[in-house]
Amino acid sequence: MPAERAVMNMRRLTISVILTLMASLAVTTRAHASNEEAKERAARKACLSGNYQKGVEILSDLFIRTGNPVFIYNQGRCLEQSGRSEEAINRFREYLRKAKDASAEDRADAEKHITDCQALLDEKAAHAVGTHAEPAPTPAQKNAAEQPATPGPKAASEPARGTLAEPPPPAPAVPDTSGQLVANPPQPPASPGRTLRIAGIACGVAGVGSIATGIYFYTRARSFSDKVSSQDVTNSSDESSGKNAETMQWVFYSIGGAALATGTVLYLLGWPNVDSNTRTSGVAPLLGPGLAGVSAHGSF
Repeated sequence: MPAERAVMNMRRLTISVILTLMASLAVTTRAHASNEEAKERAARKACLSGNYQKGVEILSDLFIRTGNPVFIYNQGRCLEQSGRSEEAINRFREYLRKAKDASAEDRADAEKHITDCQALLDEKAAHAVGTHAEPAPTPAQKNAAEQPATPGPKAASEPARGTLAEPPPPAPAVPDTSGQLVANPPQPPASPGRTLRIAGIACGVAGVGSIATGIYFYTRARSFSDKVSSQDVTNSSDESSGKNAETMQWVFYSIGGAALATGTVLYLLGWPNVDSNTRTSGVAPLLGPGLAGVSAHGSF
């Protein structure tokens, strides 16, 4: 009966630990997704309100966190809406370089924005050149030029020879206020690397906790073993308690080793900028009397 009760307790404890780990991973994933959505809303609001510097900064942070090139595209749209066409072109071109898996429709949309920004830059350049051209003389000015000049002092208002009147400043660009930051084409899927790394760390923490619990039961098993060895007449209660502690020791060692191994695999799979097709890695738990851990090897 004590052995069967210990087995039942071990099964219940194992199921409880697994459910706790799964719940922790689900909460972490939901919190991460909610945080990214809040940042995207803040970036859209900043860009639409004309604060392009803040919007571009938030989008840069999102790209660093996820590695999703759509945030570079959004930077281009934010700069385009703020009338900064040259910087927007650089962002759209960077998106085309980073988005290797983008569809033909997405790439055509980015190219169209580049064309629109370049047309606006050309229009500004043509306007700036036109302001320096001298206007055609009127008929009265032509008649005055044909009459002989009368010597006399120069008018005080006549500009000095060789100087040009300062042209008026170019008209400011009107930002796009259409209210649309990102085009409607489907976005590439976000990189799961960060989520995998967070899940790996959570499993690792749970594994360390389980191994620590196993060490606690190991000390209890040793204590009961020493106590039974010193008794002239073996106390069956102390002997049973020692066996139960030893069983629980190996249960927690096994759970901790499995959690550490799982966490290591998830963290390695979530490592940024690593092609999963070229990754070769392996993990193995290390268990023994007074020893618990995990070994990992891999090539990248």
